[in-house]
Amino acid sequence: MALRIRTRIRVKVRSASPSTGAPALPSLEPGTILEALRAVTGESVSGNDRWYELAGSRFVWGGGCEEISDGNDETDPDADRPDRSHMGDDVPPQFETVAGVAHKVQGSRPRGLEGLIVHFDAFRIKAAGNGAEDSDRRSIQMIGAGKSNGFHYLEISRTGKIFLPDGFDWSKWGSHAGKSLCPVTGRTGVSQFYVGAEMNNPGMLFPTADANVLVPWYNSVRNSNGVTIVDGQGRATRQSATDEWYKPAEARQVKTATGNIKPGWYIPYSNDQFEGLTNLCLYLARKFASFSLDKVLGHDEVAPQRKNDPGGALADPDRLMTMADFRAFLKEKL
Repeated sequence: MALRIRTRIRVKVRSASPSTGAPALPSLEPGTILEALRAVTGESVSGNDRWYELAGSRFVWGGGCEEISDGNDETDPDADRPDRSHMGDDVPPQFETVAGVAHKVQGSRPRGLEGLIVHFDAFRIKAAGNGAEDSDRRSIQMIGAGKSNGFHYLEISRTGKIFLPDGFDWSKWGSHAGKSLCPVTGRTGVSQFYVGAEMNNPGMLFPTADANVLVPWYNSVRNSNGVTIVDGQGRATRQSATDEWYKPAEARQVKTATGNIKPGWYIPYSNDQFEGLTNLCLYLARKFASFSLDKVLGHDEVAPQRKNDPGGALADPDRLMTMADFRAFLKEKL
């Protein structure tokens, strides 16, 4: 017999299996009423392995839901606040250290960790040959690139994992933002104050003469300085049909400048990736008294003349957020 359930918190819908490792579908907001096919046993999350199976081989974690009866389907206007220990925005981030790969440290932060800069790494997210997503491996490669190039940052995969260089210390700083100016404090050289969070993402995409093909910079024909060559309509030339490229249906087009977002084509951050970023910001705000959500900024906010990240990649496939929207979103969840 079907069960009626109501979400107590914002919960992810998982496809194919009752597991946090299963593909993520759009999340459900608190108070959503659903018809579940049955209760099933799945991955234990916070000690609770009860999940509910929905139509279409979809699953939601039981810890984020409650069963309701015919006389219990109205939301109590004076109900207690849900237990936030089970809320997705209160789950500790999934940190993973890349052993043996340390980043260059330039010193101690003058006033402790004060904020965070959201980047995208403008790097491949797929396996070779334009294959399936392989974001964990690509993220680890980018941690390696940080060591080779003398930078200092963490990397968030499209799976939501947060990769840290070996020996990472929040109180130490290294370069990640380059020449920059904080719009909040007016200080330059923001790397020493704010940690860099690189999101594995191909970066802004270029249209081509083929309306069904968008290319990242690394699969475009470039000049001797490595800059993508575009025609009078802003179209690039694809270098290889077997390297990474995208269809317009996979991307998001921003047609007019909005806040920090520059017009162009972007691959949105994945649901898990955006949740990883959200959880990280909330974790840091709770862990460090020096950390301010007002200082969670985009690279395109501290270096607007030369940078376009995160731009239209934020927040996830269903939501476009400016950085101002994201800061407000975080404050609501804190």
